[in-house]
Amino acid sequence: MKSLTVPYNSPKTRLDKFLASEIKELSRSRIQLLISKGRVGVNSVLTTDANYIIKSNDEIFIEDDFKIEKPDLTPDENVEFSVIYEDEDLLVVDKPAGVTVHPGAGNYSRTLVNGLVYRCGRSLSSGSDEYRPGIVHRIDKDTSGILVVAKNDFSHCELAKQFATHSIKRKYVCFCYSVLQPFCGKIETLIARDPRNRLKMAVATDGGKNAITIYKTLRTFSKFASKVECELKTGRTHQIRVHMSNKKCSLIGDSLYKAKNYSIPKEIADYIKGFPRQALHAYFLEFVHPRSQELMSFKSDLPDDMKELEKVLQTVET
Repeated sequence: MKSLTVPYNSPKTRLDKFLASEIKELSRSRIQLLISKGRVGVNSVLTTDANYIIKSNDEIFIEDDFKIEKPDLTPDENVEFSVIYEDEDLLVVDKPAGVTVHPGAGNYSRTLVNGLVYRCGRSLSSGSDEYRPGIVHRIDKDTSGILVVAKNDFSHCELAKQFATHSIKRKYVCFCYSVLQPFCGKIETLIARDPRNRLKMAVATDGGKNAITIYKTLRTFSKFASKVECELKTGRTHQIRVHMSNKKCSLIGDSLYKAKNYSIPKEIADYIKGFPRQALHAYFLEFVHPRSQELMSFKSDLPDDMKELEKVLQTVET
């Protein structure tokens, strides 16, 4: 059993983050697992809430019986994704919607990483922890599109530097409600965790991270919907979804960030309301190859569900 006291005037942070910073021998994913198993307590009360915000003088204990069974990172040939490019240093893959990028609490199978491990075995970088080999960046489970994957630590480090300096070019196509005003522009805000819903991010007035999206309206469908290209200049969690929602143009299919009840033509209302995921696709990725220093660009066609969505929107175009 380990016990810790939160120092006086310690900055407010999540329980799992605090423990990860204090107990170096445990990864954050391991700590989250211990919390979920009821092996962590705060002020003598067991908790399963990794999001608990610590307070000065909180007494925290964590059971150090580390014989808890750890989920295996099982190779899985049934995970769907396609490989656009591969060499000794990296892969560029096209992930379909519905596939989570890497394992996490409560979800240790059928992820992109499980499929990558099946394909590449040990030929992946060590990643940020044992459940993220090869993973340099992520897109949401229900977002489709391109990802670059590192096959060794050298390429991982070099690619991570490019992401850190925002020199990698990433473009997305989305379908959103309403029409952006102006048609083209730049959105720059702070983004932070939504204090009212911990599952969401939100535009913040202070305390968040700077987020920049360059957008261009590609097509409008009357005044009720539009097709938009978004280029990320930063890579914050849910950035495009948050920025579009903040502009009152939520992504079609995005129930988490739907800003209001939009007016939809009756003949397609059921289809639009039933679209099963956020209509967002990472279609373009450009970076400098970590070893050859060659500038590499990749594109991915719209997936079938978004092509079908566009066809439906066209039926009422005026």
